[in-house]
Amino acid sequence: MNHFSPAGSHSENGSFSSPLLGPLDCNAPTLYDALSTKIQFALTHDLPPINQGQDPERTNPVNTPRVLLTGASGSMGQETFLELRRRKERYHVKLLLRPSKANKKLFAPYMNASGLDIVWGDLTNPQDVDRAVDGVDFVLHPAAIIPPYADHHPEAARSVNLDGTRHLLEAVTRQPNGRDRIGFVNVSTVASYGHRLPPIETIRVGDPIRPNPFDYYAVTKAAAERLVAESGLKRWASLRQTFIVFPNLLTLLDPILFLQPLEQRMEFITSRDAGYGLVQCLETKDDFWGDFYNMSGGPQCRVVFHEFLDRIFRIFNLGDYQKIFDRNWFALYGAHVGYFEDSHVLNEHLGHFRDTYEDYCESVEREAAAWMTWGGRLAPTFLLRLLARMLAEPLRWVKQNDEEKLDAFFGSRERWEAIPDWEAES
Repeated sequence: MNHFSPAGSHSENGSFSSPLLGPLDCNAPTLYDALSTKIQFALTHDLPPINQGQDPERTNPVNTPRVLLTGASGSMGQETFLELRRRKERYHVKLLLRPSKANKKLFAPYMNASGLDIVWGDLTNPQDVDRAVDGVDFVLHPAAIIPPYADHHPEAARSVNLDGTRHLLEAVTRQPNGRDRIGFVNVSTVASYGHRLPPIETIRVGDPIRPNPFDYYAVTKAAAERLVAESGLKRWASLRQTFIVFPNLLTLLDPILFLQPLEQRMEFITSRDAGYGLVQCLETKDDFWGDFYNMSGGPQCRVVFHEFLDRIFRIFNLGDYQKIFDRNWFALYGAHVGYFEDSHVLNEHLGHFRDTYEDYCESVEREAAAWMTWGGRLAPTFLLRLLARMLAEPLRWVKQNDEEKLDAFFGSRERWEAIPDWEAES
């Protein structure tokens, strides 16, 4: 699965084609539950009331750039949307959103907002994409099916991440002078590089693209990035995004937690800075376009995974994580983050290095509900351990004799069996 077909080619009518991996009905969930409270507050408090029945054409003054944003209900997309609304005097925004109940509830305050058009549709439908791209000057494209959903629904990842990007590129080329005029910012992923552990924990643009086994997300995003780079667009850029963190950590209570090696180096970015940086792409100079970039919060957002676990457990009064988890519950390989050597290059264009690791931890403490911190203090260790054990996928692989997964994430069953307990020498 670490190989994908060559990118497509241009047809005579100017459209862009690529090999597809099969159509799929995609109803992937978003991060709505994690961020809905925050965004609803921002939508209803930060902005003035909107008059009903606005004519979109009359609310877009001459020469105001039109920006299409995909994935506005995701973690990066929501912060991008909020940043665009802060600059609503400078940009007219279009959103392409799936017509789910969650999305309609989330964006209800803006159904008739001035300077904003909502196109209800799907990236997997070329007609919906054409309507969304019509008349725009920029496309900001963070929409994606991400892990852990992508791990369990690889066809959905292909349909949205690869085919959806192809539909956008084709729609851009069908616009008047679209190939030269429209700026296209693709959000790719650090996962394309594969796992990075000491002594090779650093990453830079130009390193080989080597997705990990079973990482369908990385494969589809790498293939989509290639489509963008070979599309013939004059103004394109691809941001290889790192792990995005936000104060609500409940969405991380998933088996994917145990697919991170304890010694994994992480250089994350907050959702706030990710959204800010994506909007900053609209205000860059000509030398920004036509390149790949690694995107993170910078060296001030670096941490080792076991140190991150320890800090979060202390914030929520959960005690010593080593009393809840066994060491062999965590993979030895297979994660896809590391330290960027060149994240400063993108920051020189965007100026998005704002939040630090300490800032993030403080935000977690501020936004943690009282019941969570008190619950952590009162919850018995044996109960937390039982719940955690139910989430630990490696234990299921051992029980089910899933040798392929054990080989991919541990090297072999024998290596898993040889992992010492916490008291042993590292």
